[in-house]
Amino acid sequence: MDTKLKNIDDDVNTGADMSGAVKTAGKGGLGTLYGLAWLVAIVSGTACGILASLSVCLSSLMDLESYLEAEGEKEWTEYNSWFVHIPDMNAYSDMLANLITWAVTAAVITVMAVVVLSVLTGRFSRNDDGTIHLSWFDRLWSELHIAGVCGFATAAVALCAPVVKLFSMTSWTEVFVPTVTDDHWFGPSNSFIIKLCIAGMAVCIVLTVLCFLPLVKKLKAHKFWEKSLIGGVVIWLYRKLRGFFGGIKRTFKESDGTLFKVMGVLVAGAFLCATWLGLPVVVVLIFIFVPRMVKKFTNIKEGVSQVKGGDLNWKIPVEEDSQGVKGELDRLAADINDISEATGIVVQNELKNQRMKTELISNVSHDLKTPLTSMVSYIDLLKTEGLDSANAPAYLEIIDEKTQRLKVLTENLFEAAKASSGAIPVHMEPIDLAALVSQSLGEMDQRLKARGLSVIVKNELGGKDADGKDIGVQVMADGQLLWRVIENLLGNVSKYALEGSRVYVNISSKCKDAESRDSGSGPDSDHIKDTEGKVLLEIKNISGEQLNISAEELMERFTRGDESRNTEGSGLGLAIAKDLTRLMEGEFILTVDGDLFKAGVLLERA
Repeated sequence: MDTKLKNIDDDVNTGADMSGAVKTAGKGGLGTLYGLAWLVAIVSGTACGILASLSVCLSSLMDLESYLEAEGEKEWTEYNSWFVHIPDMNAYSDMLANLITWAVTAAVITVMAVVVLSVLTGRFSRNDDGTIHLSWFDRLWSELHIAGVCGFATAAVALCAPVVKLFSMTSWTEVFVPTVTDDHWFGPSNSFIIKLCIAGMAVCIVLTVLCFLPLVKKLKAHKFWEKSLIGGVVIWLYRKLRGFFGGIKRTFKESDGTLFKVMGVLVAGAFLCATWLGLPVVVVLIFIFVPRMVKKFTNIKEGVSQVKGGDLNWKIPVEEDSQGVKGELDRLAADINDISEATGIVVQNELKNQRMKTELISNVSHDLKTPLTSMVSYIDLLKTEGLDSANAPAYLEIIDEKTQRLKVLTENLFEAAKASSGAIPVHMEPIDLAALVSQSLGEMDQRLKARGLSVIVKNELGGKDADGKDIGVQVMADGQLLWRVIENLLGNVSKYALEGSRVYVNISSKCKDAESRDSGSGPDSDHIKDTEGKVLLEIKNISGEQLNISAEELMERFTRGDESRNTEGSGLGLAIAKDLTRLMEGEFILTVDGDLFKAGVLLERA
């Protein structure tokens, strides 16, 4: 039995593509159950056909016996070429009842096996996306599979007819004995014909189930109608109609009422032209409105040609009234004018970027060339005068100073490049902003005092706890990056603030007079911005030099407040601070008001 089951399972696997059966290899118990269900369905279905044929045969003979008994013939009878002898009617009736019971049982088992096959089919053959895989046989029209089920099932039933006839020629001990035994009633031997019909029944049952399972698989895959001839035609028509009516709907939507207006005018004109009274009116309206429309179209055509030729300042004439643009063509002309204006802005920005790139290269060259030139000059002097010269220590000190200057500039360039590209790792965590500011001021104290700057710190968000200790202000930031931002801002103050002036460092939750932000936008419409859930660190000072450039330009690389570029700064501090703040998901704010310079960092509160 195990060998037979394995053979059935192998047959199912090799014939999966043609039959629609699933692949059971490697599926363990379910695969074995699937093969066993196939075997049971075939055997029980064939047995049901045989038992049903026997039942019909005996039932027909019982009816014949009752008829002959009513006619007065009891034991030996010749009727309709059947020679029958029924010794015991009770045994005959018992045999018929048993056959019917067995036939019904076999039918129930067959149905249960088909149900198991239906449940398991499609489970083992899946596509990469998890959907049920359909072989070429499964993808045939559903109508073909339905016709196959009906046709092969009918053939299996039809094969029972000769079996019923031939069983009447067979001797059943104590139930039915033919008077004359004819083993060649159909020509070939009766036993051969019966075996041939039973084999045909089994084949028809197999083909019936093979055509039935693809229907189940398509139902599970929700492709029954899609893979049917009628359903395919219906779906194709539905898609075509949906696309057609969808296109009409989109046309009406995109027309902005123009289509309705044009169609309304044409329909109204058609009705008016149907009468002699309306025809002159239509002709007059044509001579009034058509030239105006053509003129507007010509203006639009000329405007597009001018813009295409590069004249972005060309404006198409647009008619307007108190409620705005009058008609569809005027709105189209206005839109083209807006496109030209926007294109002009893009061109100006591109030119500005090109200019900035040129200035950047020039500034980098200048800042690198200056210390290098000094180093080369003093090295030449040392070569000429020798290391024993009285001026040698001073020369070496200047060379060392310029070397350090060149080193700082190179490091700033490298840091600016990393900050701008976002290649710096960021570790966000709660940071005590007040403590970090206090520590930074302590390290910058000497440089600030060297220029006579006094720092006034105000923490609007701080306070004292129950024990009298200072309450810190926690922000979400990277400690190293925030330290670098504060150091750059204080370093900027130590270089460019007016000597002997005051510097204000304020921690609050209000953003006042923020004239420039990361985005490079202009002044805010409202001068006080609520920053709920955020903390603002703001540093204010008076510039030692006149600030004749905007806050936006100050945040560009290699830009300084002094155009002569005589100060020690590299022009990278604010640009680095801005990029580092952006990496911490914060906002860098810069304001220039006369000689008042304000820089701020806005961060999320922890």
